[in-house]
Amino acid sequence: MNFLKSSDKNLKELIKGGSFAFVLKAIGMLFSYLSMLFITRFYGAEEWGLYSLCFTVLSIAVIIPVFGFDNSIVRLLTELNLSNNKKETLKVITKASLLTITISILIILGIDQFSEFITLNILNQEGFEPFLALVRTAILPMAFLILISAIFQSFKKIIQFMLFKSALLSFFFLTLLCSFYLLEIEAQVFEIYLYAILASLFVAIVAVIFLLNSKKQGEFAIAKSYSYKDLIYLSFPMMLSSSFALLMGWTDILMLSYFKTPKDIGIYSSALKLASIALIALASVNSIASPKFVEFYSKKDFQGLKDVVQKSTKIMFMVSAPFLIILILFSKSILSIFGPEFVSGSLVLILLCLARFINSISGSVGYIMQMTDNQLKYQTIIGIAFLINLILNFILVPKFGINGAAMSSAIAMIFWNVSLVIIIKKRLGFWTFYIPFLAK
Repeated sequence: MNFLKSSDKNLKELIKGGSFAFVLKAIGMLFSYLSMLFITRFYGAEEWGLYSLCFTVLSIAVIIPVFGFDNSIVRLLTELNLSNNKKETLKVITKASLLTITISILIILGIDQFSEFITLNILNQEGFEPFLALVRTAILPMAFLILISAIFQSFKKIIQFMLFKSALLSFFFLTLLCSFYLLEIEAQVFEIYLYAILASLFVAIVAVIFLLNSKKQGEFAIAKSYSYKDLIYLSFPMMLSSSFALLMGWTDILMLSYFKTPKDIGIYSSALKLASIALIALASVNSIASPKFVEFYSKKDFQGLKDVVQKSTKIMFMVSAPFLIILILFSKSILSIFGPEFVSGSLVLILLCLARFINSISGSVGYIMQMTDNQLKYQTIIGIAFLINLILNFILVPKFGINGAAMSSAIAMIFWNVSLVIIIKKRLGFWTFYIPFLAK
């Protein structure tokens, strides 16, 4: 009877918290899609491709400064919040911030030093140096924006978490895009995105200061502390995992950059962004489920953990499946909204949606692994998936172009989702899969 009550409570919390997150994530993605529509309509596929390449390089460059803190902080601060240990919470945030600043400076200097090599030998895009300079400028503010959003997630402030994770940045970007265009102010699209990052960071800093000031030290807080060594030891495997996961997602763009044109990147990026609509459900549920994974695992309550995992997977599937089906059935019509040249990405969209369908029925496998002391195993699987994607891209992109890139990405994503589902079954004793009509 107690279990049933606990189960109902978990479901209500997932639905309530996930609903708020879903709405904000959906709003953020709406702004993001409107920005994409604006750029493709008024600037064309090539300019959208250049922006997408800049965004990809920034996403990769930010991995090391963030250093896995976006996951490790959620885990550490959730544990500290359970005992109201404000002093150690502030210390952990300060240490993570100092590490982020130090690593960001090193990355910025490194990109500056090897700017020409990166442009000509890795990206194979002559004349890309000015864009790379914009990317360098965006690294530190973007890293801090990610860090602050993780702090809100650890405190279960889901509205603020999703706001700073995506919605606010997308809103500022669309607003500035329209303003610059209407006022006829000349600026690169990615330069406008940089201004949106800075505006979002300013709001986020003010919000996190208010949040931390509102917290009080618990009278019976457990005396627990984390050194720089502890923080690095926990975060480093998560950083490697994030690196492989992100690189796996963006290898396609980098390969297309090397073998194809910015126009090809633009068409592929549009299909990729549309397929990512399934991430609304994934990100929304994970925002509330991840701290709960930590809570149940810390208490060694594996039945409670199983309950939360399986319910969260069901919610992810129920929300994402209708979107994916529509995208698959009407792929050409939807892509034509961005212009006739984008219709050639129809097969790309279908392949990417099929992979995300497997992702949705697998559940939050990555988060589960990282929140239950299985980050090293997760790192291994995602590393293998990255290599699979990389090798397949080298083989398929020169011959099949954007369709080859999509096929490579889909195979790699299916591999790592299925592999992690099996590992979780072996290590934690339950399946994360949700298969409609077969599930109870």
